[in-house]
Amino acid sequence: MNAFQQGIREIDGSTHDAQRYVNALGPRGVIGIMTPGPNVNVENEMMDMRPRGIINAVDRYYVPNQKIEQNEDWSIIMRNVTANLDDSVRRLREALIDHLVLGMSSQSYMGGERGSFALLEHLEKISGLNVTMGAQSAEQAFKLCGARKIALLTPYYPVIEQNAIDYFTARGFEVVHVEGLKCKSIIHVASQTYEELAAATMRCEAAKPDAILQLGTNLAYARVANDAEKWLRKPVFASGPVIYWSALRKMGIKDQIDGFGSLMSHH
Repeated sequence: MNAFQQGIREIDGSTHDAQRYVNALGPRGVIGIMTPGPNVNVENEMMDMRPRGIINAVDRYYVPNQKIEQNEDWSIIMRNVTANLDDSVRRLREALIDHLVLGMSSQSYMGGERGSFALLEHLEKISGLNVTMGAQSAEQAFKLCGARKIALLTPYYPVIEQNAIDYFTARGFEVVHVEGLKCKSIIHVASQTYEELAAATMRCEAAKPDAILQLGTNLAYARVANDAEKWLRKPVFASGPVIYWSALRKMGIKDQIDGFGSLMSHH
C-alpha cells in the first residue's frame, strides 16, 4: 500500500480541542458536507443556497472518476464510497460542525430501506451529530406535498436505480417511471445541459406522476427543477436542494430562499 492509499495518518502528540466557539462567518451554524472527489456541482449549489449566517465545510472523499459502461462500474464506485466515507466524517469532525450532510444521493439508497437507515445510524454514531441524507430527505418532501406516484430522473445504471426503487416502494410510494441517463463517468454527469435535463423531465412527466425527483447530486438540476415546477404545475425536486432544505429545517433554520424550487421558497 502506498502513502496515497493509507488514508488519515495522525502525528504523535496530536490533540483534539473540543471547546466550541461561535464561528464568525457562520454564527447560525456550520454544515459539514461530504461529497465524492469528482462531484463538482453539489458543493457549488449548496454554497448558493446558504442563508446568511450559515457556512458549509466541505470534504471531498476519494472516489475515482470511473469510466462507466455497465452496472459493475457503478458497483465499483459505491465500494470506493464505502471504503472512504468514515475518513471523511473524521476530517469534518475536526471542524466542530453542527450538522452532517451526505452530499451524494446514490449511497443513501444502497441496500434499499434497511441499508439506507443502517447507513444513517452509522454516520450519526461515528459523527455524534444529526445527519441528513438524500433518501430520507426526498421521502420528507414527497410526504409534505402528498405525492404517492413518483418518477425518478437519474444519471445512473439500473444497479443503482433498483436500490432507489426498493427504498421508495418499501416506504409506501409507487415508482411509475425511471429515466436513467446512463452517464459515462461522474464528471460526465456534471456535463448534462439544461436542455438535456429538461427533455428528460418531460419524459418523466409522460408517466403522469404526482411528483418528479432527480437523483445524482452532480447533475446541475436545481434550475431545471425550479422552472419545471412552473411548466408542469407539480412538485419537481432536485436532490441537492432537497437535501440542503432538509438539513436547514432540522437545524431550525426556516429561511425561505428563491430559485431552488418550492421546498426552499415555501416550506
